[in-house]
Amino acid sequence: MHKIIEYLQKNPWRTIIGALAIGLIVRFASSSLAKISIGAIKTHWSLSFYTENTVYKLFMLIFSVVVILIVNKGNLKGYGFNKATNIRYPTFALKVAGIALVSMIFGGILFMGILNNLFPTGNSTTFPEHKSILEMILTVWIWSSLCEEVLVRGLFQSFMQQWKHLKFLKLSLPVILSGLAFGAMHLSLIKAGMGSWFVAFVVFNTTIIGLMAAYYREKTDSLIPAFWVHFIANVIGSLPLIVKIILLQ
Repeated sequence: MHKIIEYLQKNPWRTIIGALAIGLIVRFASSSLAKISIGAIKTHWSLSFYTENTVYKLFMLIFSVVVILIVNKGNLKGYGFNKATNIRYPTFALKVAGIALVSMIFGGILFMGILNNLFPTGNSTTFPEHKSILEMILTVWIWSSLCEEVLVRGLFQSFMQQWKHLKFLKLSLPVILSGLAFGAMHLSLIKAGMGSWFVAFVVFNTTIIGLMAAYYREKTDSLIPAFWVHFIANVIGSLPLIVKIILLQ
């Protein structure tokens, strides 16, 4: 196994293909086991869109950690499981919140406003409503942020990190691919029946967020800032829903 990993990582193209293959395998395995588990759980309890997603993310987290241990010879260190260095959290948080807010406003105007009106699809379905703010905090802000960062910034990006000297517009190859992969992950929302322009809006924003998380993962050699980028962005993105929940109470 380690000879195969070494072979893949000796060439940037093989490394990219290997990282994509590993990421897809983890997602497929997680999805398959989640469907079986959710089916069994539903015979006893009802699950919402978000609690079902929590089960899927659990398997994603488990598989990601197991694969990191296999690929990295039983060690999590070097794959983002380190203390963050070279970061000032107050400044960092303000930058992330500002970029996330601008991205959300710009994306909303472009995709949900202009393009949706110019080329209407007839489907304006967005995320289902949360039952409570607590559900939102636990399932989206914390759990999704943790599990997705371990997969995308922990496993996927770290697998390619030896090629970080390859850069475009001052961003390294692993950072760019990590951001694009994170955005592309959310194309699966189309299968959940959500509107095309809403999905485009989500993919646009998650790509921006993914690039930020990947940049700080590389800069600090840690998953911790990447998690906080994800967390802060989810908070910013949830503000309209929070206001709606409060007003309806």
